[in-house]
Amino acid sequence: MDILEIRNQKLSTLLSFFMICTSCKVVDSDINRIEVGYKCPRCGIAGGGGRNYFPTSVHSLIDLMQEFYHLKQVSDIDSEVPNIQNESNHQLAVVILFCTLGEVLLQHFLETLMSSMGLSQQIQERLLSDNMFVQQRTQKIFTTLTGAKWNETVGKLSGKVELNYIETIDFYKHAVEKRNYFLHRGSKWAIPKDMPENCLRQIWPIVNLFVSLHNEFIAQPLKK
Repeated sequence: MDILEIRNQKLSTLLSFFMICTSCKVVDSDINRIEVGYKCPRCGIAGGGGRNYFPTSVHSLIDLMQEFYHLKQVSDIDSEVPNIQNESNHQLAVVILFCTLGEVLLQHFLETLMSSMGLSQQIQERLLSDNMFVQQRTQKIFTTLTGAKWNETVGKLSGKVELNYIETIDFYKHAVEKRNYFLHRGSKWAIPKDMPENCLRQIWPIVNLFVSLHNEFIAQPLKK
């Protein structure tokens, strides 16, 4: 089913339902992990019940994107004379929420990574506050913590899956540029009409990118 046609089910239940093994820390969509005593297929250790990987904010942002996208369509259908102002507002909301989703996913990954490395809460907060922007966090904090370059890592992970993470990141940068242009210049016409639709289509790839990043740098390697 086309993701744009889903109205009666929250998109978060389809796109961000990932669970984490409390033993080896791998993240996947294995729903059986909610069962107490279920043995992780990766490490073989029985778990104590399901634990969601993403915070509530991630699920809420995805569901809000869905709501605003379809609210725009409803306003067009119900009105004989479409309200251009309302349509534009809904369009802006979806793009802004998508950009925020990327920021939240990145911060969650970095916080989880730093916690796994044993960094104190004080150090984590200092690093994040000194590097507020996405580019700073991907180019500075990410490289410092992992020893890897962001763009090279995204390309490497993209080669392991059927999703094009490089294309997703390029689209995300483009969306952020349009959002910032609107916020700083006040030009709502800067956002293309097809961008809200593309934002919804890019939720699955961007969520999976951060799952892949977690499994690459945080999940514990299995003993040979």
